[in-house]
Amino acid sequence: MLCTESGWVGKFPSCEEGDCEAPPPVIGSNAYLVDKYAMMTSFSSGDKVYYSCNVGYAARAGSRSRRCKNGKWTQLKLKCERKLCGHAGEIENGHFVYTGVKFGDVATAKCNEGYILVGRATRNCMSQGWDGRVPVCEVVICDKPKKTNAISKGPEEPPYRYRSVIRYQCQVGTLDGPREIYCTSNGTWNASPPQCKEFTCPPPNVPHAYWMGAHREKFDAMDVISIDCDRGYSIQGPTSITCSRDGRWIPSLPSCQPAHRPQY
Repeated sequence: MLCTESGWVGKFPSCEEGDCEAPPPVIGSNAYLVDKYAMMTSFSSGDKVYYSCNVGYAARAGSRSRRCKNGKWTQLKLKCERKLCGHAGEIENGHFVYTGVKFGDVATAKCNEGYILVGRATRNCMSQGWDGRVPVCEVVICDKPKKTNAISKGPEEPPYRYRSVIRYQCQVGTLDGPREIYCTSNGTWNASPPQCKEFTCPPPNVPHAYWMGAHREKFDAMDVISIDCDRGYSIQGPTSITCSRDGRWIPSLPSCQPAHRPQY
């Protein structure tokens, strides 16, 4: 401009603020540029653009906008944090094991001992909360035990659940096997049912001994026999023995030893 006697000649210059190119990505912010600005490549000084949080994230602090100022974009102060899903639900006779309770985390269902899982084991924390449904833990059931000639007693009746106990007894004979069995956590019985057997004892053949009563090939449980030694022998051990329920003479068979003759 030129200063003359009549004043300034020419136009006053103008100072224009610089324009901005498309805003660069904001690394680590978990936010994205709103669609209406995503395709624009030039912005005037003073223009604002707006951001939203990524799927699964929610705004916790800071402004959603940044502005073009003197050819540069101001810093985005928006803070996006993973959404909180909270507790995945209550499982009767079980529980969830968590990697966390925020977006992207997983909850895995675990049943207590003696229970089996029915349903999907995992739930994922999504943008709208936990997916799927809470599974169920059902008690383990054992099949009916194998048939036996022993009689079951007690209140336990089918279905036989985990830790159910069946007790057995014999009307005739003696139990061969456990007196009781129980349903285990893997759905099987801890042992096979017992059988009732009639145990017998063989003749108590003791050298140089005899007993009163019938001489049979076998003796029944609880039969009692009195034993004595032949002349010239003395008994060592019990004089009365009983056939036990497991087929043994108790307390034990005696022995007959030569009697000591007096010395002259």
